[in-house]
Amino acid sequence: MEPIEKTELNREDIRKLSSYYLNEGRKQESWQIDHIMIEDTILDAHVSMRSTYLSSTDNNEFHLTIFSALEFLSQLMIIYAHVWAGRKEKVGEGWMIESSMQSLRVIRDPDNILVAMTVEKIKERGPNLYCIASYQITDAQGGLMKVRLKGFLT
Repeated sequence: MEPIEKTELNREDIRKLSSYYLNEGRKQESWQIDHIMIEDTILDAHVSMRSTYLSSTDNNEFHLTIFSALEFLSQLMIIYAHVWAGRKEKVGEGWMIESSMQSLRVIRDPDNILVAMTVEKIKERGPNLYCIASYQITDAQGGLMKVRLKGFLT
């Protein structure tokens, strides 16, 4: 690989090279959690997209992005931790301290996103809750994402 010589980019150069989705399209996406079932260390959820961004570079089709996925997975961890601790409402802040993600097969169905969450570890440290969980996100079309998050609530 040849080294890049010193290059300066102005705003217009940056705009031309940037992802429209990351700058603007992401703001068009919103999701909702439709249903949650919790039993012991397992949480199953149904998520749907309220609005989506359709990219012309992806045949104007929906695909679940890591950004929306991280948002609703974080929300599910927050909800699980509160239920586990017997808390009835969120009063503190949630912090993600580590994440890893694999997008193995694209998730295309915006109305039927299924999440299986397995809690690997959860504990209270004073007023804080600490949680590690792994997730599988699927749809009926064979899509698959695998995610692992570590987070805590203050």
